[in-house]
Amino acid sequence: MKVGIDLGSRFVKIAYSDEANNLYLDKIDTIEFYKKYVFKKDGNIFVDTEAFLNIDDVDITATGYGRNVLAFKNANIVSEIKAHFKGALIQMNHENFTLIDIGGQDSKVIYVKNGYIEDFVMNDKCAASTGRFLENSANILGITLDELANEIKNPVKLNSTCAIFSESEIVGKIAEGYKISEIAAGINESIAKRIFPMIKRFKNEKYFASGGVANLKGVMYFLERLLDDKILVVKNAQYNGAIGCLHY
Repeated sequence: MKVGIDLGSRFVKIAYSDEANNLYLDKIDTIEFYKKYVFKKDGNIFVDTEAFLNIDDVDITATGYGRNVLAFKNANIVSEIKAHFKGALIQMNHENFTLIDIGGQDSKVIYVKNGYIEDFVMNDKCAASTGRFLENSANILGITLDELANEIKNPVKLNSTCAIFSESEIVGKIAEGYKISEIAAGINESIAKRIFPMIKRFKNEKYFASGGVANLKGVMYFLERLLDDKILVVKNAQYNGAIGCLHY
């Protein structure tokens, strides 16, 4: 059986298909995955593939944050750029697009022309434009991630470009008496503003978004305003990388 795995910093996503080409998707918390299925032997870190997938004969292609750390038996390893490109290409059936992928630990923009990767840019140095920053911000505000993600009205201006300083600034805005909803809207707008310079380099026919953040209304709303164009969310956005692996 062919299996695609995206070893994300927040979740491990799995995609596989049966003989009738029915697609199946699943995910597991990354920490739980490491506790249950990862072991160290002779200085190397391995995955107990049989226990994890409950399948003996399996053809694995893996990508993601942990792809170069973990050893899958007989696995094919592909870069995140290639995996997410392929996932969007297969799922959206379009050959000219710019893909915006916002993950737990990084954000990346991939420029695709005639079905091939022409260029890409990636930000894996600062967490201030990632899903992890959104989760931390929601915790500071005392609301759920879904509640934060829906706020778009009267955004409070946030100036910090670093995740650590941004979190301190959020606390400061609470102390200044701003409404939680307005601070949440400001957080969504600030992420969009950090990612937009990466996107505007790659004008294209279509704009697609993948990753868990693609399903969050607020960030997408502000990105579309900055871009002055529609951004279509990729089908199965959080599983896009795993689905891409399935097709290598």
